[in-house]
Amino acid sequence: MELWKFGDKKSFTSLKLLAAVLDFPSPKEDIDGSQVGRVFWEENDIDRISHYCEKDVLATVQLFLRLRRMPILVEDQIIHVPRE
Repeated sequence: MELWKFGDKKSFTSLKLLAAVLDFPSPKEDIDGSQVGRVFWEENDIDRISHYCEKDVLATVQLFLRLRRMPILVEDQIIHVPRE
């Protein structure tokens, strides 16, 4: 973890930073975690939050694969399940 904090004092590093460093798509295209509450309470946009969470899960899988030195998933290997 010390290597991935890049000298920062916090006890974590961002998924967006790891995505950039390890060359897989960043999950942070539309909103980030700090905006979820606003999107829920002010916009009531559950679909947008669901999509955000889905991208975070996918990025976590991509990170796991990169750290195991395995190929990351490509678009045709990913199935997006619509909310009902």
